[in-house]
Amino acid sequence: MSFKIMWILAAVAVTISCEAKNEENDDITDILKIISYPDRENDFSLWQLEGRNHVQMAYIIRTDDSKIIVIDGGLPESEDTLTQYLKQLNGVVDTWIVTHPHIDHAGALLKIIPKKQIKIKRILHVKLQEEWVKLYEASSLDFFNQYNNVVNHSQIPLIDVEVGETFLLGKGVIMKVLGARNDIVTKNAINNSSMAFKISGQSKSVLFLGDLGIEGGNAILNRTSLEELQADYVQMSHHGQNGVDKIFYESVKAKYALWPTPVWLWDNNLDNKGVNSGKWNTVVVREWMTELKIIKNYVVGLEGTVQID
Repeated sequence: MSFKIMWILAAVAVTISCEAKNEENDDITDILKIISYPDRENDFSLWQLEGRNHVQMAYIIRTDDSKIIVIDGGLPESEDTLTQYLKQLNGVVDTWIVTHPHIDHAGALLKIIPKKQIKIKRILHVKLQEEWVKLYEASSLDFFNQYNNVVNHSQIPLIDVEVGETFLLGKGVIMKVLGARNDIVTKNAINNSSMAFKISGQSKSVLFLGDLGIEGGNAILNRTSLEELQADYVQMSHHGQNGVDKIFYESVKAKYALWPTPVWLWDNNLDNKGVNSGKWNTVVVREWMTELKIIKNYVVGLEGTVQID
């Protein structure tokens, strides 16, 4: 076979391979669409990040004075896309917030830290004890230990948050911690020790709940004033299923709901058997949002990455 023919065949093979790869990833983009507000002050923009049909949670915030905050970051598979997004925002994260050490929330972070392509100035997290995890959620122990090993040896300043603490994330943008480690609640243990916090700027506030369950949500309700709890946006706890109860959402009085939820989970669709064919509570929770007159549900699986201002 001549060199020329071999070269042509190789080129065709590469083209087919690239076309196949592009077809496979045609709904995925590494370009973050950014709308800027140069004249705005004391506020922030929020991006809810696509999950590629997986259950995960990932958000980016940019304050008006250009501080970058990441909340969780999602699965290990999301590392490349998240890295590209952050490079568009100058490759520096001023604050990385980890709601809890589960792989669908902190997996990407553990891949990003060792590569050092992104500079992280500090990590805020909830400190859990290994013996407590071993006793009440042994199935999560391996990832919990991986998480601690990476962040503790990263030389990134690590802040263990407590309920009631406040943090300045950027000019005019305040974070208040409403929920953190909960040693008393041992059912659904790590989820119920999710960091819950409200981020407030000049024009809006967002309440993040991580994967809080009913027990963790009730603990927050029992110690938090309604004024502190209420927010314009609420992140749906545990991806909108088996999270906090309706009374909690009623108390928040949000206008908009953020769903880090793929389509199949949004529809409670098990193995393409149809809407509400699965075991999850998402359709019921959707009905709650209708009853509570939520203006808009921002659903990752329906909208992909979206900027919210």
